[in-house]
Amino acid sequence: MNSFTIQSNDGYPISAHEFIPKNPTNKTIVFAPAVAVPQKFYFNIANYLAEKGCNVFTFDYRSIGSSNSKSIKSLKNHGFFSWAMDFNAVSKYVKTKFPNNTQYMVGHSYGGNSVGFSDAFQYYDKYITIGSQFGFYKHFTPRMRFLIYLNFKFFVPITTSILGYYPSGWFGLGRPLTTKAAKDWAVFLLHPDSMLHFTKGSSKTYYKKIKESMLLISIDDDLFAPKKSVDILADRVYSNALTTRKHLNPSDYNLKTIGHFDFFRKKNQDILWPIIDQWFEL
Repeated sequence: MNSFTIQSNDGYPISAHEFIPKNPTNKTIVFAPAVAVPQKFYFNIANYLAEKGCNVFTFDYRSIGSSNSKSIKSLKNHGFFSWAMDFNAVSKYVKTKFPNNTQYMVGHSYGGNSVGFSDAFQYYDKYITIGSQFGFYKHFTPRMRFLIYLNFKFFVPITTSILGYYPSGWFGLGRPLTTKAAKDWAVFLLHPDSMLHFTKGSSKTYYKKIKESMLLISIDDDLFAPKKSVDILADRVYSNALTTRKHLNPSDYNLKTIGHFDFFRKKNQDILWPIIDQWFEL
C-alpha cells in the first residue's frame, strides 16, 4: 500500500492510497467513500481486490480523514461539489496512470451518488453502488424520518452557526463536516428531488450522461438506504445507465445483520465480497 497526495481541481491536496497487485490483470478500482467516512474504512476490501489482481485506490474527500491540511472552519464553503472535484481529480489521476486498464468504481452511500456531481463518469467502464440511495427522507422508516428531519432541519443549522462546522460524531454520523457539506447533505435528505435538486441551480450535474453498466445494491436491514430509495435511484437518477438491482437479505447469507456498513468489514470477505468479484469479472 502506497500513501500519496493528489491535487484536486482547485489545488487542494487530497490524501490517497494505492493498493498494488502482485499479478496485475489490467483492471483498476476506485472507492468513492460515504459521507464522513475516512478511506481507511475501505482498506481491507481494497487489499482483497488488489490480491485479485486489481490496482485499487482509496481517498479522502477534503476535510475528511487524512485530507485535513486546512482547518474545517476555513473550508466552511466547501461542500458536495468540492468533494466532486476531489473525486474527479482522483479518477483522472488513476486513468492517466493506467490508461489501458479497465476502470471500475465502487461507491458507498453518497459515494455512489458522487459520480453524477462531476464529469468523472468519463473515466469509468462499470460501477457498483452499495447502500447508495435517492435521499429524500420520506422514503425511509418512520423513526428515521423523524431523526433525519430533526437533525438536518434543526441541529445542522444550529450547530454550524455556533461552531462553524457540523459535529457529525455527536449524532453518530461519522467525522465532522464543513458547514457547506452538512447543508448540502440536508438538501440531499430533505428536498423531494434529493440530489436532482442540485441540477436546478447554477452547478451542473451529469447523471443523464451515465450510460455504463451499474449494479445498485440495497440491503434489507440498511436504515440509511431503504430498498425503495435505491429503486428510485436506479429508475429516476441513473435512468440512462444499464442498471441492475440486487437486494441482500442477511438471512440469505446466514448473517444476523449487514446494515449500512458491514458489507465492507473483513468478517464478510468470503460471504459478500465475491459479489464484487462477479460483477467486475475478477
